[in-house]
Amino acid sequence: MKVRLEMKRGRLFVALFIMILLFSLYGRITDRFVKLNGVTGTSSFSGGTISEILNGETQTNLNTYIENNFGGRSLLIKLRSQLLYSGFGISPNKNVVIGSNRFLFEPEYIYKELNIYQPAGDEYFDELMDKLEEIQNICEENGKELFVFVTPSKAYFCKDMIPRKYFELGNDEETNYQKFIRHIQERNLKYFDSHAYIEEHKNEIEAPVFYSTGIHWSHPWGNKCAIEFAKYISLNSRYCLGNFSQEISRKETKKPDHPDADLYNSLNLFAKPNNDIYYDSRITLESESDCPKVFLRGGSFMGQSLRAIGNAGAWDTAAHFENNYCFVDNYSKTMNFSAFDSYEEFESMGEYLGQADILILEVNEAATPNMSWGFIDYLLDNQQLLKNRTS
Repeated sequence: MKVRLEMKRGRLFVALFIMILLFSLYGRITDRFVKLNGVTGTSSFSGGTISEILNGETQTNLNTYIENNFGGRSLLIKLRSQLLYSGFGISPNKNVVIGSNRFLFEPEYIYKELNIYQPAGDEYFDELMDKLEEIQNICEENGKELFVFVTPSKAYFCKDMIPRKYFELGNDEETNYQKFIRHIQERNLKYFDSHAYIEEHKNEIEAPVFYSTGIHWSHPWGNKCAIEFAKYISLNSRYCLGNFSQEISRKETKKPDHPDADLYNSLNLFAKPNNDIYYDSRITLESESDCPKVFLRGGSFMGQSLRAIGNAGAWDTAAHFENNYCFVDNYSKTMNFSAFDSYEEFESMGEYLGQADILILEVNEAATPNMSWGFIDYLLDNQQLLKNRTS
């Protein structure tokens, strides 16, 4: 009996050894069904010259290629990620911080909210306001209007979920956002502060401002602030954008829409998120709008909010320039650029800026130290782009 048991154990170990040995072969089958999210390493290999072989470069490239392309890699990455996240509460992605109640953050937002990164000085914000006023003057000379739209940070509205260790690295001095608002209030600039609006009205709707699973604001709050911004424009512009209604509904399932779980998805886990209740939101234009042409420049928070105003028919979207891509002609065409500040690649920018009646610059409160990725300076260096043109 003992001999048979040892034989069975031996066969089991041999079978396991063979399975491990052949995993890179049958693992390619699992890779057809197991997909990774976010940025993952990829590489190619095409041999090498004699000198590259002799100096070891070819061997290094081959090793990198094998690491990034062996069969079953996706499955192993997800297994490791799930073990770290569920078993030890560790983030498998260095660009994601796990806070209390599994709230996820991007480190940069934490660093800026807690002043772990040194805030910009008053000189910077004085200069920024000077530039914005100069652009506003150029716009007025060409019959255009300038508005600034400030969007919120998860690190502020979910601050109690940030791991305590980060608070030891920061300080309670003025943040970049606080300095930005203090300086813009002193100038003759038109701006809408979503951060302040949410603070005053955060109990008016059931949906949270931010979900635990994503870095962007929820659709109900993005749309609510977009409506209020549209009201602000109507009160401070020669254009009336009409009246809006918003319909908010709780989702029957816990399946999030993009980007409500963008951070969670970047962890490459098997389990679906189940900590949040997600909400849908729809904006409807209830009355007639003057429908001005608008050029928007900002980031993804703008895409989650102001795009809904254009889709509702309150304005004609000449161009929606978000991050490093741009939608033009009411989102009928899309242009992609090599970088956030590759403005020289947007050869027809003057055409769309010239058509616009309103220029909107969006800035997230965490991005006030580098507002618009050099777009403000680009406009000042190329003021002819703001001259009126017929469509």
